[in-house]
Amino acid sequence: MHISIVGTSTTRRDFRNAHSPDEEQFYDIFSFNDSVSTDNAISLLRQFAANDGRAVTFCGSGECTTHPGYPAICDAGHEAGLRIGLITNGSRLGRRVTAECVASTHTWVRIGLNAGTEATFDAITRDREDTFVSLLENVGRLRQSAIDPDFRIGFHYVITARNHREIMAAAHVAREAGAHYIRFEPELSGALGHATAEPVMDEVTAALGEAAGLATGAFEVSVPELDQGPTDRVGAVEGDFGRCHYSRFVTAVGADGNLYPCPQVHLDSRYRLGNVIDDGYAEVLGGGPRAEWEQSDPLCTDRCKSCFYRPRNELLELLRHRRTELDEALGAYALEVPSTLHADFV
Repeated sequence: MHISIVGTSTTRRDFRNAHSPDEEQFYDIFSFNDSVSTDNAISLLRQFAANDGRAVTFCGSGECTTHPGYPAICDAGHEAGLRIGLITNGSRLGRRVTAECVASTHTWVRIGLNAGTEATFDAITRDREDTFVSLLENVGRLRQSAIDPDFRIGFHYVITARNHREIMAAAHVAREAGAHYIRFEPELSGALGHATAEPVMDEVTAALGEAAGLATGAFEVSVPELDQGPTDRVGAVEGDFGRCHYSRFVTAVGADGNLYPCPQVHLDSRYRLGNVIDDGYAEVLGGGPRAEWEQSDPLCTDRCKSCFYRPRNELLELLRHRRTELDEALGAYALEVPSTLHADFV
């Protein structure tokens, strides 16, 4: 489960989520005032675990660590047997109660960096809490104090026209901070990786190649495929699959308390399946609205034309129609990745 327990955040983003202008109607029911109470969040995670849930990722439109009950919610989820991941801007990781919670209950943490210098970070996020310096300091501390032997903490860097010259600087500060990794990704629309990136593509490619050279056995540099072709307008469904299979493995809950088929479409009214706070997780998961959605063709809607989870859906389509066998697919994967971490997070 991906869950957002608050709608508020301590920083802003300087990039776009949409793949194309055709898909910009994101979060039409988003509200900064949305919040799931501590008691309701604890009850939900216990219900999720009781219905064979394995892992929960705290993420979404708001900064989950700002929720006053975040430590209690995570403690309860951990006690219920769930593995916990966190996508965060890092602003609260230095606070004692948050740091202790993360160290004792979390499996992984991914921090949005998006800059290689404090000046650019502050300009992009309008940060007022000296987050850049503190998050670098806190990464090493959390890595050393985490209890889970599979604990990983690292950075996510969205490459934009504004920050693309700080790729190397970001890789350096991430490694020096003691992060396990830094993951680079092009902005999804209107910037790098697409048609508008042509003037600087060579520069970005060179910088990513140089950054990859900083990788060691203890520090991973994840470099994206930049040559994705122009996606400034998506008029047809992309991907070789006929149904959304990924939604059978991962669901999303918004800070409004509603269940959605996947994180890509959370807080989109067209995909609202029912309120798990009011009606219960199991009842909504197996109820009428979800069945109705699954009987429809989700690929015909605007938001699903560019599926964030296309590789998963294409593989599941091959398996479902027996065009490849599971052992064959996993065997090929195992040659490249002998040991898989955090599989419960899919």
